[in-house]
Amino acid sequence: MTDGREFLRSELVAVAAAVVPDQQPVVTHDPGPVNPGVLFDGRGPATVCRVSVETGNAKDPDPAAAVAAAADVLRARGWNAEVAAPENGHYRVAASRDGFEVAVHAWASDWRITFTGETPLVS
Repeated sequence: MTDGREFLRSELVAVAAAVVPDQQPVVTHDPGPVNPGVLFDGRGPATVCRVSVETGNAKDPDPAAAVAAAADVLRARGWNAEVAAPENGHYRVAASRDGFEVAVHAWASDWRITFTGETPLVS
C-alpha cells in the first residue's frame, strides 16, 4: 500500500510542477490508507489512499491552458487522460493508469489547479 501511495503522491507533485513550473506544488490532503466501505459493503480490511496537490499562477491564471497542460503531462508520463468539456467555468481532466485514478480541476473564478488521485483498492 505504501508503494502505491508514494507513487501517486510523486506523480501528482511532478505533474503539478510541470504544469506551473514557477511555483512549488503543495500536498493539501494525504491522510494515509483509509477503508472506504468497512461499514457499508463488507470489504473488511480493503484500503485506498487519496492524495490532493494544489498549485497555480496567481498572477496570470488560465484554467483552460492549465488543464490542457495537465492532460499533456499526464499522457507523457503514461497516463490515459481525457479532457472534459468546460462547464460553467469548471475545467477538468480525468486520468487513469494501472488502477490509479486522477482528477484535475481548475475554475475560471480561482487561480488554483487541484490534482486529486486515488490508489487502487487493496485488500
